[in-house]
Amino acid sequence: MKTTDKTESVVLQPVPMEERKSWLDVALIQAGILICVPSLMLGGMLAQAMPIGQAILSGVIGYLITALLMVAVGIIGSDLGVPTCVVASGSFGQQGSSKLISALFMISMIGWFAVQNGVCGSAFSNLLSQAFGFELPVAVSTILWGVIMLITAVYGINALDKLNKFAIPALVVVTCIGCVMAISRFGTAALSEPIAQTMSFADGVVLTVSFMATGALNAPDFTRYQRTRRDTFLSSVIGVMPAGIAMLVLGAVMTRIANQYDISLVFCDIGLPVLGMVVLILATWTTNTTNAYSAGLNAVMVFGLAENKRSAATVVLGVIGTALAAIGIAGYFEAFLYLLGDMFMPIVGIFLIEYWVLAHGSVKFYQPRDGWHLNGFIALILGFASTRLPFGVSFVNGMVVAAIVYLVLESILRRKQVN
Repeated sequence: MKTTDKTESVVLQPVPMEERKSWLDVALIQAGILICVPSLMLGGMLAQAMPIGQAILSGVIGYLITALLMVAVGIIGSDLGVPTCVVASGSFGQQGSSKLISALFMISMIGWFAVQNGVCGSAFSNLLSQAFGFELPVAVSTILWGVIMLITAVYGINALDKLNKFAIPALVVVTCIGCVMAISRFGTAALSEPIAQTMSFADGVVLTVSFMATGALNAPDFTRYQRTRRDTFLSSVIGVMPAGIAMLVLGAVMTRIANQYDISLVFCDIGLPVLGMVVLILATWTTNTTNAYSAGLNAVMVFGLAENKRSAATVVLGVIGTALAAIGIAGYFEAFLYLLGDMFMPIVGIFLIEYWVLAHGSVKFYQPRDGWHLNGFIALILGFASTRLPFGVSFVNGMVVAAIVYLVLESILRRKQVN
C-alpha cells in the first residue's frame, strides 16, 4: 500500500511489509526517546540517593530488564504489524482495549509529553537567563517548544525516522564533548565523596524500570515497522542500552561533579551556552515527538476515529499536554514514574502470557477478542493491587501476579469451553 501523503499510511491496520523499516531506523527512534533531560534527571536522582557505583549499576540493571521486556513485547508488534492499542484487544477485548486500556495509554503519553515539555521549558528559560541575561517566562518557553515538537509528531513514523537520523549522531558527539570538558573543569574528586544513602539498590532498579515502563509497553507502536524478530531484538537492545546507559552515567556524573544533572546547563557553566541550547532542543525534540505520536495512535482507538484523523488527534492531545506542562505537572516527576510502573507492568505480564504462552508465540493462534474480556481486567486489578504489598519488588509483584491470575482464569475459561 503506497501513499503520496507525507503522513504514514497505516495507523491500526497491520503495516505492509513493503513499508517496514530497517532495525537501525527503529533503533534510532528508541535511542531518541531516551536521549532527553528526564533521562539525565534519572541519573541525577540515583546519584543523589546512593554511592555513584551503586547508582550506575542499579540503573544499568533496570535498563537491561526493560530492554528484554521491550524485546518480548516488541516481537508481538512485529509479528502482528500492529500498535500496542491493537495488541491489547487480545487480552482485554476490542471494546475493553479501545475504551479503557487505550485511554490509559493515551493519558500516560499526554502525561509524558507534559513532563518532557515542562522540563524542557524550564531548562530553556534557565539557559537563556544564565547565558544571555534574557528572562523568558517558563510558561511561554513551554508553549513555544510544545508547538515545535508537535509539528514532527503530526507527520508520524517517517518524520521521526528522518529527525533521529540527524539528531542522534549530533547529540552523541556534543554530549561526549560536554562531559569531557565538564570533568576537565570540575575534576572528579566529588565522585568519591561519601553520600548519605536514601534509596536502596533495589529501589534504584525499580525507579529505572518504572521510568521505562511506558516504553516497554508501547514498544509495538514502533516495532510494528520491523520485518523480523531479529530486527526487533537489535532495535530494542541497541536502541535502549547504549543511549540509556550513556544518559544515566552522564546525569549521575554531572550531578556529583557539577551539582547539576542537566548537561545543557553544564555547557552554560563551562562557557558554551549555544551548544547547551542545541543539546536541550534536539534531546527533547527526539523524545517528545514519540510521546505525542503514541498518544495520537491511542486516541484513534479511544474515540473510534478514522485512521486519517491521527494527525488531528495528535495536535489536540499535544495542546492538552502543553497546557498541563505550563501549569507545572513536571514537578510531580518521580511520583509519576512510580505510578506508571505500578499501572503498566501488570499489563506487560498479561501480554506475555496471552501471546507467548496461550498463543504459543504464533500469529496463527493469536485472536483479538470482541467486547470486554473480563479476565484481563481482573488480572490487571489484582496485579496493580500487588504492587502495594509491603514485600518484594513492586513491578515484579505486579507482573507476576497479573500473569499468574490471567493464566489461571484463561485455563479455567478454556476448560469450560471444551466441556
